[in-house]
This record gives sequence, structure tokens and C-alpha cells, in this order.
Amino acid sequence: MALTIEQIRSAASDEELLNLLGGELRLLFPPELKNDPVVFLSRLRAAPSALRAMAATYELDVSMAVDDLAWHFVNYHSSLELAEETIGGLLELEETEAAEIFRGALAIIRPHWSELEAVARTKTAHEWLDSKGIQNSMNPLNDHMWKVFGQFGESGLMSVWVAHARKHSERCVQLN
Repeated sequence: MALTIEQIRSAASDEELLNLLGGELRLLFPPELKNDPVVFLSRLRAAPSALRAMAATYELDVSMAVDDLAWHFVNYHSSLELAEETIGGLLELEETEAAEIFRGALAIIRPHWSELEAVARTKTAHEWLDSKGIQNSMNPLNDHMWKVFGQFGESGLMSVWVAHARKHSERCVQLN
């Protein structure tokens, strides 16, 4: 059964709401979809705008927790369109500063995008990022993004998802 506005509004805690959102995201975007960027993009574009934003920004949240922007692109290099969706997702979530930082990082990596897939499959990604000057160029953006993400608390972007869902519950459901 699809998520409803009533369920969102009646969620007694942020944790309960996050569980509801996570359940809906797992239904719309099962893990195996990530293996097919064309199908994932198609599903993404058909989803309600807030869920689309959540699905498009999830990997960035993980990347900023365990790596950085350069490694985000190494790990999630399947499609420039998905990277653009991340910017759109951050804007939907009203995280303009994070969207601008990510846009800057994408501008740095974009000229090297065609090399990413080959590099990502090797053990030389660190060397490649360094030799192209990508890592050094992104380091100031990493510092800025970690500062922005630090404002979200331990839950990272997921706390933003919850606040967005409470503010814009209609953007989290399919309206018929």
C-alpha cells in the first residue's frame, strides 16, 4: 500500500516518519534498480518530487559520511544524469547551499567523466584523482559540504527528508 498524507502527518516521531519514508523508497526503488541506471532514472522521474529527491540524494549522504565528493563520483559514476538529479534533489529539499557545492564538484569532475568507469574498476583511483588534480580541487568543497552536513546532525540528510516530508507531505505521495 502506498504512503499517504495521513500517515505522514500522524507519524508521532521523526524515527517513525523516517521508517515510513524508507519503506516507501524501498518499494519504489528496490536495491537491484541501482544496477540499471536507465530504469532507475525512469522510476525516479515518475516518483513524487520529495521521494525523487530522497532517492537521488541518498548516495551523497552516504558518501559524505564515509568518503568525500571525489569518491562519491568514483563510486557512483553510472550516469551524469543521476549526478544532475542529485542537484535537483538537494534543491527540492531546500538545501541550496549543498546543491551549489555539489554543482561545483560536478563541474570539476565533468571533464573527466568518460574516464570514471575505467578508473572506478581499478585500484588506482586515488592516484588518478591526484594526478588529474581532482582531489585537490575538491578538498575545499569537501570541507564546505561537511560543514553544511554537520548542521543536519547524526542523521545527515535523512533529518532533512523528515523535515521536508512534514512541511510538504503532498510531495511525498502519488496524488491521483
